[in-house]
Amino acid sequence: MLLLLLLLLLLLLLLLLLLLLLLLLLLLLQLLLLLLLLLLLLLLLLLLLLLLLLFLLLLLQLLLLLLLLILLLLLLLLLLLLLLLLLLLLLLLLHHHHHHHHHHHHHHLFYHVYYYYFYYYCHNYYYFYYYYYFYYYYYYYYYYYYYYYYYYYYYYYTTTTTTTTTTTTTTTTTTTTTTTVHSDKKRIHTMAATTTYSPYRGACMFYKQPLFYLNIQITQYIYKLVCDIVWRYKTLHTIYLHIK
Repeated sequence: MLLLLLLLLLLLLLLLLLLLLLLLLLLLLQLLLLLLLLLLLLLLLLLLLLLLLLFLLLLLQLLLLLLLLILLLLLLLLLLLLLLLLLLLLLLLLHHHHHHHHHHHHHHLFYHVYYYYFYYYCHNYYYFYYYYYFYYYYYYYYYYYYYYYYYYYYYYYTTTTTTTTTTTTTTTTTTTTTTTVHSDKKRIHTMAATTTYSPYRGACMFYKQPLFYLNIQITQYIYKLVCDIVWRYKTLHTIYLHIK
């Protein structure tokens, strides 16, 4: 009997130990699950942070686009203001000239006629400017060419003197030979006609000066544009006065 009781006790103890082990294992599993949950939470937090950063970047992009649009609008407004100021200055000049020179003309007739006078004046001034610069460049290169011509002439004549020295074992002979070359004007003029900035080629400087030619074209376009704006304003004003 005692043996049986002892065996039972041992069995019970073993069972208890097993149960304790199971409990420990369960606790460990729970801890692991908790750790996994914590990791998942951290990942979720990181994702949320990334989403917030993306949202902030989008907001910054939108703000930059808005700033660019505002700057473009400001530039357009400034350009419009400049155009209006130019028109006002032109009108003031026209009005001032009208009061000094055309007191006895009818108002609407004056505006209609004065436009043609102003347009003609603009184009005359432009062509005067055009020809003034054309001849300025022409004579500049003309004098430059003649400076080059005389320089070449001088250089040509000073380099034709040669000195020959002959040394032997017995005697030393020194011979100085001066070669006289006459002025070959025909050849020099032929050379002049083939140079880049030669007045013999008709002084067509626009083919040799592309930037200058472009400057002239831009000036012509600006004058035409200004005169065209003035013409349109004067025409509308004349129609308005006739209707009035």
